[in-house]
Amino acid sequence: MQTVPIHQAKSQLSELIRAVENGEEVVLTRHGKRVIRLIKEPESEQPSIEARRQAIAQELEALRAKVGRGEPFQALWDEHKRERDARGEGWTDDPKASRAGR
Repeated sequence: MQTVPIHQAKSQLSELIRAVENGEEVVLTRHGKRVIRLIKEPESEQPSIEARRQAIAQELEALRAKVGRGEPFQALWDEHKRERDARGEGWTDDPKASRAGR
């Protein structure tokens, strides 16, 4: 295990990273006190796209079970669309039109 002051580590970061990649542990210190320990990231396999897709689908299904299937939202959306349609064509302000006279 190497112990290196932070101010020194700044100038030799690449060498310290190589040492960590080779399995060595590096401890950075400030005023003689241990601040952080650098260790190699464990090797792990990336999950396949299919495994990630299945995990996302399971999370989505759990969320749907928790909040329902969206029926209340659909009613609110339908109400919003009815109100929007009742206001007619000119219900929104066109920001470009207000700048045209400038």
